Amino acid sequence: MPRAWSAPQWPSRGDFVLILFDIDGTLLRARGIGLRSMEEALLELHGIPVDTSTIKCGGRLDPHIFREISEKHDLPTHDDALIAFRDAYVARMAHAFDMDTWSNALPGAVDLVHRVHLHPELTCALMTGNIEPTSWMKIQDAGFERDWFEFGVFGDEGATRRDLPTVARARHRELTGEELPPNQIVVIGDTEHDIDCAHHCGCRAVAVASGMSPIEELRRHQPELLLESLVDGDHVMQALQGMMNRSGTTS
Repeated sequence: MPRAWSAPQWPSRGDFVLILFDIDGTLLRARGIGLRSMEEALLELHGIPVDTSTIKCGGRLDPHIFREISEKHDLPTHDDALIAFRDAYVARMAHAFDMDTWSNALPGAVDLVHRVHLHPELTCALMTGNIEPTSWMKIQDAGFERDWFEFGVFGDEGATRRDLPTVARARHRELTGEELPPNQIVVIGDTEHDIDCAHHCGCRAVAVASGMSPIEELRRHQPELLLESLVDGDHVMQALQGMMNRSGTTS
């Protein structure tokens, strides 16, 4: 029987700082199953093989990737075609995860997410370029509990990545009834796009050099905290506590 990938139940908590975790390259690696599933989806839909080897995915939104691959292979890009691509992609991903394990949590990531989830003054959430169904597939497969994340913001919820922190802020308000200032939101990601979207919206950025972006490239974009990895959970939690203090939310 295939696993059911239903949406999580999102509790409402009155927390002080919102921590938004990126997925790929930050929390886990998924062994290329995303692009492979896109190739399989288009083969199923159009009967032609496609090549995704030159597609750059880091920090990008899935709908942009769907369109780029389709345009590259002269396939239709009208709304119905892209919806069909998306649905076939989700089905191929679900099949792949039913057959095997594809996601590997990066060092320290599971421990850190669990710590953030348990902290009484932090709200733990996802903010990713992945669409929602495949986000939860990857997260669960890598060993994260879905209820550690109180909500998610996904790649089809904004025209660009810069739109996503605003969606996260609104979603937090809907769930808690609190109006959270942008400087009480921390984006944790592995690309310059994560830093950019955080700063564009007045949020803080933690960059971790566990993805494809070199640490010097991340440093050039001036995140509030730059890490080689998430291994040292004590250090990361202390840094987040410092961010809480500087935003006036000390306990």
